[in-house]
Amino acid sequence: MFRSEYFRDSNQIARAQNSVLALRETNDCVVRAFMCALDITYDQAHAWIKKHMKREDRRGTYTSIMYPNILSRKKNGRTIRLFGSTPSYSFISSSIKGGELRNPRYKNKNAGYTLKAFVQDYPEGNFVVIVEGHAVAVVNGVLYANRSEQEEGLYRSVHYVFSCD
Repeated sequence: MFRSEYFRDSNQIARAQNSVLALRETNDCVVRAFMCALDITYDQAHAWIKKHMKREDRRGTYTSIMYPNILSRKKNGRTIRLFGSTPSYSFISSSIKGGELRNPRYKNKNAGYTLKAFVQDYPEGNFVVIVEGHAVAVVNGVLYANRSEQEEGLYRSVHYVFSCD
């Protein structure tokens, strides 16, 4: 379980902004992840993801297809870059300048990161982390995600990561 000082509920943060969009949206994890990583409002993140990643309301975002549309773009003074991908997602890191994310603690040289290990190994910086069918933010060692991931998300495999710096 992530200790409470290392976890924030991104749903709660979005709803606390009194955003009409946040109250009616579903499948908006990418919006919330960029909201947290870029330190912008939910409405700003929603409009930005809709414009650049062609997101349709309540339909989710296809990050593995649309990620090139956001690379090198600036938002709130931060530039979005591909930080890296796990070896199983090397098609992403080979097509764009970004490294492979390999966890040095594992004997298997092709082993990637779990969400917990990534948070521990990268305690500084603003990141959007893509795991299986989902996105979360990691900002200076704090995980911003759904409430359930405080306990259940620890060992989800990281697929690829964007840095927002």
